[in-house]
Amino acid sequence: MNKIKITILFFLFVVVSVFSQQKKYIPHKVTKGETVFSITQKFGVSKAEFLKLNPDIKNDAVSIDQVVIVPNKAYNAVPDIEDGDYVLDGFLVHKVLPKENYFRLRKEYGASKRVLRKYNDVLRIDDLKAGQIIKIPVKNGYQVNAKEVKAEDNSVKPYLVKAKETKYMIARRYGISVADLEKMNPQIKEGLKADAIIKLPNREEIPDAINDDNIRHQVEKGETIFSLSQKFKISQEQLLLYNPDLKLGAKEGGIVIIPKVVSLNNREVFTENFLSNNTLKVAIMLPFASGKPRLDDIATDFYLGAEMALDSLKKQGLNITAKVFDTKNSLTEVSTILKMNEFNDVDAIIGPMFLNNVRFVSQSLGNQNTAIISPVSSKDHGAFAAKNTIQDTPSEDQLSQKVLEYVKKNYKGENLIVIKDDIQENQLKYNKIIAELKAIDSLGKLRILSPVKGYIRPDYFKKNILDKKENWVVLLTDDSSVTNDVIQNLGVMPEKISITLFALRYQANFEKIENHHLARVNLHYATENFVDENSASVQQFISNYKKKNYLDPTDYAFKGFDITYDALARMATYAMVNSAFSGGISERIASKFLYTKNGNKGYINKGIFLVKYDGLNLVDVEKPKTTEIIEE
Repeated sequence: MNKIKITILFFLFVVVSVFSQQKKYIPHKVTKGETVFSITQKFGVSKAEFLKLNPDIKNDAVSIDQVVIVPNKAYNAVPDIEDGDYVLDGFLVHKVLPKENYFRLRKEYGASKRVLRKYNDVLRIDDLKAGQIIKIPVKNGYQVNAKEVKAEDNSVKPYLVKAKETKYMIARRYGISVADLEKMNPQIKEGLKADAIIKLPNREEIPDAINDDNIRHQVEKGETIFSLSQKFKISQEQLLLYNPDLKLGAKEGGIVIIPKVVSLNNREVFTENFLSNNTLKVAIMLPFASGKPRLDDIATDFYLGAEMALDSLKKQGLNITAKVFDTKNSLTEVSTILKMNEFNDVDAIIGPMFLNNVRFVSQSLGNQNTAIISPVSSKDHGAFAAKNTIQDTPSEDQLSQKVLEYVKKNYKGENLIVIKDDIQENQLKYNKIIAELKAIDSLGKLRILSPVKGYIRPDYFKKNILDKKENWVVLLTDDSSVTNDVIQNLGVMPEKISITLFALRYQANFEKIENHHLARVNLHYATENFVDENSASVQQFISNYKKKNYLDPTDYAFKGFDITYDALARMATYAMVNSAFSGGISERIASKFLYTKNGNKGYINKGIFLVKYDGLNLVDVEKPKTTEIIEE
């Protein structure tokens, strides 16, 4: 009996020894008198590595009975035997196959039963059996198709399971499914034990301190980062902020955090949540056959973008019926369309494009719960707007105000210069802007330059631009000659002089100026649309658009998609127009939408980008820099 006990104990010792050598990390319970320093010395690990293994340790302090992760001194890095035999320290490590016996092993590897028992304790206490792992000495010159020890896998890291933690809790925090967690750690399929060490992806943990209002969504088959951003109405940048691992792609079954209410520049963000069994009826009114080729092209491009938005929403389960009308840019044609068709049950009218036609539709259908979307006119709609009139293009005054708000918010005593044209009708507007700038210039040193006979002398620039101070130049002009003159003169100044030029809005003649001059003056301006060619969303849209239409999308195609998608997403989320367009800010592929009341009537979009030249590229000044991925 004692012999049997000794045999069993010996067998257990061998098994435990083998298993202990296979674990790279082991748990250690802190004893009295132990410190971070003494533990690192005991287990031969640096303090930095120890704290990395145990991120819960605060202020470099450990307590008695606390369980920590430490390196296993007895660890031998060996590959998984399931992958096949491998060579280690002059031995072939071999998994005994079914029907294999000592005779076959001797014939195959030249090792007798005596030799095998010499190097394998398990064979001294048990018979040779399929599935056993044994060591076979390799003879000099003997070749075997075996695997060498693999390099250490840095894609995983050890994790110490805490009391009351569940598999779901851990998987959620690391952005993986429970199935993935169990695949990485087969031993936890039957349950998770406190103080056990498991493998996790070597990535940052998603913090638990996320707003309780957030949605935890399990990625479904076919879902991508792009479709998730469109489905939940947030940008890909916001998704990556809450889910860093998404830079590797959306994985079916993975858990992603969807911020239900987040803040964008201190504004509540609109989150779409389509009402059940919702059906939308849409009318699109555009001048396809106006007789003006350029206008016809704009209408066609806008419609092709809008059509893609309809397709995208339909794929998300929204039932949409769309009817398209050619207004021919004629008030008579618009009147005929309204008379010949029923619009009482139409949820949204996208168009017409021009102010007179929008005015007529607003006056005709102003008492209905139909959103009348004016897509391109920036002129003020306040004089005629009905309660359901939506002006989607910000006014020129709003663009100017965007630039001024940025200057006033960020001004810290820079050398402030205003350059304005001498066009009489602009002076009242310019004087108001100058008054706002003087209010932030506590030293009263605001400099104002104006052209003389349409020309600003170069020595005026040299006299007012300072060498040893930041120079902020605010350009107040619609005159392309003045704009060119200013940028050319500032653009050739020595690089040591710091210059930032603020234009109130985009001007067409920017396209005719050398990019290196625009970059040299650090040009900033406000715009209602910004196509960021480095954005994953933009690249995805361009790819999809080209596949469908066999040409690159124009700015109006982007506008058609964004306006149509945003308006219908809002109407699908809220039953009433006033709720739909009061539901927070949204950012689509190349447009922002932040609706406010236009006086007491209708809504106007104040979603505006402030962009600047960064080198030779345009960038969004207010957008945080994040890593994006491009999905196929």
